[in-house]
Amino acid sequence: MYGKYIYGIIIGSGDTVLGVRGLVGTSLVYTVAYEGLACVVSDYAGGNFDLMSKEELARCLMTHQVVVEQVMKKHQVLPLKFGTVLATSDEVHALLVQGHPQFFLTLLWIQDKVEVEVVSTWAGGQVIEGNGAGLEMLPAEEPLPPERVEVSKTQRRQTYLERMIGFLKPVSIDIQPHPFNSGRMAVSVAFLVDEASLDAFHGRIKQLNALFYNQIDFQVIGPLPPYSFATVEVNRPSPEAIDEAKQLLNLSEVVGEVEVRKAYRRLAAEVGSDRRLGDKLSGARLVALRRASDLLVAYCRGQAEKDGSFLISIRRSRSDEVQPLRLVEIGA
Repeated sequence: MYGKYIYGIIIGSGDTVLGVRGLVGTSLVYTVAYEGLACVVSDYAGGNFDLMSKEELARCLMTHQVVVEQVMKKHQVLPLKFGTVLATSDEVHALLVQGHPQFFLTLLWIQDKVEVEVVSTWAGGQVIEGNGAGLEMLPAEEPLPPERVEVSKTQRRQTYLERMIGFLKPVSIDIQPHPFNSGRMAVSVAFLVDEASLDAFHGRIKQLNALFYNQIDFQVIGPLPPYSFATVEVNRPSPEAIDEAKQLLNLSEVVGEVEVRKAYRRLAAEVGSDRRLGDKLSGARLVALRRASDLLVAYCRGQAEKDGSFLISIRRSRSDEVQPLRLVEIGA
């Protein structure tokens, strides 16, 4: 597989070698620029990501993140979805031309903002009563019969999640909870934070650790690029993929974004209220609906753009994408 691997987009002019080593099978990282924006790329001559083992994917993913975070030290970075490869520099240039308004406005929005991951793990023991800092603590747990243990654990996680978010919300701009992981992890949440508010954010984390002492341990990962809040996805789907997405959303024709979003919200609400579906089936159905919606929204935008050859969407990443895998890799 040969082409140009794209890591992200920055504000900059002129093609420049950045001096960062890219994925295995790539050149040093450099930029391809157009009217004040630049794609961060490397020449790719590696394997097909769809055919890689989980171990190979994990190694490539971590390298992708290392590159983006190295570039972040000097530039605000709008990340691209892991595994984005275009054929030539001319195609990279065409992507910048087509997506320039979206990319520029999003970079302005995330300017001077960073993502911070808060990961909490069960530490055992009981909660020590708070000191008036604003959180209502849970009472000591009563023993539960085995069949209710898992239900109780889920309820506790939801309670802790709500309390943690409420406590950190005043020093955050946006919030993205991640799905619960098995094992010792209680909750994992991404926060978008102004760089000027980072000290206040870390101060609140210290208060959380004090308030939940000997029950939950809160750890901070970051600052990071805004993986969970603004990830660029570039597609060139086949007509068959568009037809499949329309069928999933029960749409005979696609008129515009509003129609697509209405169909997605209606079907997502139906899935959420269908008690016959288990959590696993409901989750898989919602992921499929969301992907179909993203694809058709990008399709509508591409159709509206003159000479638009790509389907471009800028959205939050999901559980099968960059940030959750980062947590797995660090052993959270």
